[in-house]
Amino acid sequence: MNRRDVLKTGVAASVAGMANVPVIAAEGNHFYELRIYEMRNDIQPARIQEFFQNQVLPMMKRQNVGPVGCFNVISGLRSPSLVVLIDYKSLAEMQSAREAMRGDKEFVKAWQAFDAANEMPYARYESTLLKAFDSHPKIEIPPTDEKRPPRVFELRTYESRSAFSLRNKIEMFNQEEIKIFRDCGFAPVFFGEAIIGARLPHLTYLVGFDNMAAREKAWDAFRANPDWARVRNKPGWTDPEAVSNIHAAFLRPTSYSQIR
Repeated sequence: MNRRDVLKTGVAASVAGMANVPVIAAEGNHFYELRIYEMRNDIQPARIQEFFQNQVLPMMKRQNVGPVGCFNVISGLRSPSLVVLIDYKSLAEMQSAREAMRGDKEFVKAWQAFDAANEMPYARYESTLLKAFDSHPKIEIPPTDEKRPPRVFELRTYESRSAFSLRNKIEMFNQEEIKIFRDCGFAPVFFGEAIIGARLPHLTYLVGFDNMAAREKAWDAFRANPDWARVRNKPGWTDPEAVSNIHAAFLRPTSYSQIR
């Protein structure tokens, strides 16, 4: 067995003398596609909701892609808009999913019928590709059940003046801030560095709350948290050094969203 074969089989298996033991590669940081469909009330916005519910999500489920979150805008973004969050295990999975989508006859037929209508139910859409943070490597779905009301989700984007200041802010999240969020009652869903998209460099994250009152309580606890008071003044991590602008939007999950 040459060196390449040993690496493929796994050093541990070779040492133990076990042949044909499969090696499971460690799962790395996931990638997210964040889409925002700008709808108009005068061109049947319900049609795109129906398309995602009845065609897009079932197609992605057939491909074992996801979870997929679909949200309506409460405030902070153009309204009405449909916000779609798609979790991919890797860029390779994202590419294979796009290829499989075009080969899915059932979906393509529905897609063609959707596009053939006289007028699209949205004006434009934009898409951002994000890479998950090291300390939060994939989407985390808050626990839920059919009886509990849908959560309120806060989508926040932090712009930085340079790639280096953005890296400092990401380090702050990885080392300290995400843990403080959890301690203060936030439900973290994802944290991602924008790789492709508008207004670079920036990071975006999504956190959930039971309702707006719970959101205010959590942020009050965060601001009063002694760990936050300690880390916010660390050189390189202060807001003037690491963050240029902050944008916040509030979202409500659709009835068919896999993140609620």
